[in-house]
Amino acid sequence: NDLRIIGTIAASILISGLAVSVANAACEGSNGRGWGSRGGQGKFTMSAADKSCNIGFPNFINDQAKTKIPANQVTLTSQPKNGKVSVSGKGLTYTPNAGFKGKDKFCTQKRTPKVKGKALRGCVTFTVK
Repeated sequence: NDLRIIGTIAASILISGLAVSVANAACEGSNGRGWGSRGGQGKFTMSAADKSCNIGFPNFINDQAKTKIPANQVTLTSQPKNGKVSVSGKGLTYTPNAGFKGKDKFCTQKRTPKVKGKALRGCVTFTVK
């Protein structure tokens, strides 16, 4: 009986996680390339009905060790004009202003204490339809 309860709770958590993923599915795009050379150009498209778009951190890539280290210390160097950006442990969230449709952009500098003296820089453009 206890195992069924645990299984039900686990299934509920799993289903809840899937619902969250589906809710953000309409937000599509990528961080793009060029972050290491100060020219990162991320591009995402979303529907105004989505309310917000969650994006991950760009990574420092070590080709020799075949590792990726997220650059999760974020400084906004340019704010979006038609929305806001918040930072969480998993990435950034862009939220357009109510009723906004069009293009919006913000720029960042990202670091990690695991890669000393380096930063990833660039901008992310959102198209809200």
